[in-house]
Amino acid sequence: MTEKSITAFEDLQFAPLGEGSPVNAALLWGDPATGPAAVLVRFPEGFAEPWHSHSSTYHAVLVKGEFETRSKDKDATTTGVYGPGAYLVQPGGAVHAEVNAGKGELVALVYFDGPVDFELAE
Repeated sequence: MTEKSITAFEDLQFAPLGEGSPVNAALLWGDPATGPAAVLVRFPEGFAEPWHSHSSTYHAVLVKGEFETRSKDKDATTTGVYGPGAYLVQPGGAVHAEVNAGKGELVALVYFDGPVDFELAE
């Protein structure tokens, strides 16, 4: 049995998702190399992700801020702007991009079914 633990938000170990990335993440549990794993991500105000995909499906719940999600299909559709509590399932392999559409920082809890990876789209 796992013992109870709690970590204050300000004590989480956030680090850039990649070299030079303005997006920071803190691992909450799991193994990001193999998955499953959960991370808390922070997008700075005004940040828009480039088109990309992940090899595994992820589930996200917006904790703070507003986000817009875009799917790169034949119409490059936007599904709208969502606030705290919004729940998103992004299938593995699907090309997409999220945007911090609000004022201030965006924070989301993201659970990956498999590896935590990021592949830029062509």
